[in-house]
Amino acid sequence: MNDRIAPITTAERIDLVDVLRGLAVCGILIGNMQWFSGYGMMPETMQAADFSQADKIVQFLVHFFIEGKFYSIFSFLFGFGFALQMARAEQRGDLTTRLFKRRLLWLFVIGVLHATLLWAGDILSVYALMGFILILFRKRRDKTLLKWAVMMMIVPVGFYLLSFVLFPVFVPADALANFGASQVERWNDQVQIVTHGSWWQIVTGYNLVYLAGRWAGLIIQMRLPKILAMFLLGLWTYGRGILREPEKHSDLLRNVLIYGGVLGLIGNIALAALAGNEAPLPPTIAAIFGVIGYAFGVPALALWTISAVTLLWQRTDWSRVLSPLAPVGRMALTNYVLQTVVCVFIFYSYGVAEFGRSGPLRSTAIALAIFSGQIAVSNVWLRYFQYGPLEWVWRQLTYGRRLKLRSEVPAEA
Repeated sequence: MNDRIAPITTAERIDLVDVLRGLAVCGILIGNMQWFSGYGMMPETMQAADFSQADKIVQFLVHFFIEGKFYSIFSFLFGFGFALQMARAEQRGDLTTRLFKRRLLWLFVIGVLHATLLWAGDILSVYALMGFILILFRKRRDKTLLKWAVMMMIVPVGFYLLSFVLFPVFVPADALANFGASQVERWNDQVQIVTHGSWWQIVTGYNLVYLAGRWAGLIIQMRLPKILAMFLLGLWTYGRGILREPEKHSDLLRNVLIYGGVLGLIGNIALAALAGNEAPLPPTIAAIFGVIGYAFGVPALALWTISAVTLLWQRTDWSRVLSPLAPVGRMALTNYVLQTVVCVFIFYSYGVAEFGRSGPLRSTAIALAIFSGQIAVSNVWLRYFQYGPLEWVWRQLTYGRRLKLRSEVPAEA
């Protein structure tokens, strides 16, 4: 293999992008805590009875500020990173996507292991598969990328409208009548397996079932077009140089703050109040407006967040505040999987077995505590090492050779 083809060095990294990625890792953990702890799976009747008023407020805030937004930021940065890697590869003499495809293949392997052995809510394998579709857009013009991004945002709305019409036709009325009871029964079965089963029983009786349902949900809820839309916006952003030279794009960033803020506010109020998730079943008229709110409000608020952080990053006082997030972003893969390891220990039977016992308030507090620890660990780790542990393994698999892990000179505190 050409020795010129090598991973992006520390000096080549864009600190702002790492800060945004670190922030996304925090938001993803808070959102995922619904499923780690189980409170997001509880039937609505049980939530109404068991959740305190503080829990209900936190749950609304998670739906409004977190649900989908930070996965969207992460997807955006995946598209941006793809464009960055392609540009750097071309500079080093690699004019193909061969290396990127190997990178995706190994990410898929890591994601599958993560999903089956630890937690079925994995997003890595999904990103890896969608990355192969992203390659098809590598040479598309900016205008084409934006058109496709908008179309991908519209697709889920059209599909949900179709499901609203067809659901009563294909789902018997008695099934709808028993829907609530079946939810309670399924929930009780899940709690029993997760809190009392062995690791293997959880893998076979919970993870694999959850994984099948998750992929069905990704298709039914049209999550894949939403991911591709944000990939394409990240790809477009790299081409325009917005995050590479943000000082030249202040007017655009401020416009995104205004219009993204307004659309994000309206859309996410509809999402949190009328739907609660991407595509609730059975479909209702109210949920249609919530799904529309998700389709446009979620990416709008994600872009608002990206613009706000980018503008703040240009101020010295704020860059000091935000900079501790950069090491978290540089170790995003390690931190993402580490979050799973810590959370399954807290909530599953082979640990503390807290599954089903923590509402939104307590679960969110746990998430913030975990992330605070990750900030500290990531900043210390990268003083002495070039990559996070999993990033190091992933890069070696991608490049097919051993890479040095330790830094030549430890970074200053």
